[in-house]
Amino acid sequence: MPAASQRARELRYAATLSAVLAMRLMGLFLILPVFMVLAAGMPGYTPQAAGLAVGVYGLTQATLQQPFGWLSDRWGRRPVLLLGLALFAAGGVVAALADTMSWLIFGRALQGCGAIAGVALALAADLTRPQRRPLVMALLGMGIGGAFLASVVLSVPLAMLLGLGGMFWLTVGFAVAGMALVLTIPRPPPHLDEAPAGGTFSMAPVLLLSISVFLLHAVLTLLFVTLPPMLVEKFGIELADHWTLYLPSMLVSVVIVLPILRRVGAALSEQHLLPWSFFALAAAVCLLSSGAGWAGLAALLALYFVGFNLLEASMPALLSRITGSRGRGQRLGIYSTFQFLGAFCGGVTGGWLLGRFGSGPALIAAGCICLAWGVALTFAGKRFFLTGADG
Repeated sequence: MPAASQRARELRYAATLSAVLAMRLMGLFLILPVFMVLAAGMPGYTPQAAGLAVGVYGLTQATLQQPFGWLSDRWGRRPVLLLGLALFAAGGVVAALADTMSWLIFGRALQGCGAIAGVALALAADLTRPQRRPLVMALLGMGIGGAFLASVVLSVPLAMLLGLGGMFWLTVGFAVAGMALVLTIPRPPPHLDEAPAGGTFSMAPVLLLSISVFLLHAVLTLLFVTLPPMLVEKFGIELADHWTLYLPSMLVSVVIVLPILRRVGAALSEQHLLPWSFFALAAAVCLLSSGAGWAGLAALLALYFVGFNLLEASMPALLSRITGSRGRGQRLGIYSTFQFLGAFCGGVTGGWLLGRFGSGPALIAAGCICLAWGVALTFAGKRFFLTGADG
């Protein structure tokens, strides 16, 4: 197949998978900003029960990522993606019809059972060449980022129009649309089957990358727990206007990141990005509390998103190359389990630090952890990550 045609096909598949993930995550992100307010009238409501309804989704996600990945290695990626989206839709129906907090919690738990993040990453790796994988993973990350930004803008207006039940029916619609898109994706062609990089496989780099994604998403969640109150209280930026800060910062980061990923992917050298990306996160989050006005905050957020997007794209690409295609779904399932556990721990830790010390110290603590991990990766990368082409 001509190279241009193959590139176009890979980008088409990446765009489709990005849309699938974005639709599913829109169903999650749209509800989160308004859930605690809308659920207050539900029989059996307590703050603890509402908190459980929010958190149980991440718990079931983290628990089932690896089993879903294992199933995708045996049944195929598409059937498991369809199963996960069907479970997400079923949970949305239960939550939309719920008349007590207990049923609402059950619906949220059932939604979380559709643990397809690792499976989607594995399918993206199956359908693309190693040198194109960082760019493809970046496109998937952009879909997730786009879903988040759209949710920030649309959540409150849609909640006022639809109410809590209507918001859950909207998640069902997103899940069904995602299933239709999955049916347009072909099975991976046999010639893309790969051996592990270097011809051998070790769990050490898998665990190293899993810890990295745990920290990446812990810091992301901590950031969005601690930053919004700081923007309101310290900088006087109202909640409804926060998207005007996030959106340009994200767009600037995309312009910077894409050329880097093209070069890194062509050289199969994703591992070199990891420590520098964590250093960028460290600098950004440590300095955010001292940002000088809107422009300073936007610049620091752009630096944060550069580091985040580089890691979000390069780590699964590197992992898929290291492991090869045999057992890829299960290992990316391990990776995704750590990702969701990181989000859960970041939320809990961020809330505790915010209440005990305030936004500034919480962000500085997160930055110090990123700095320490960047230093660790500088040395660990030389030992555990291979360079060069796939075996």
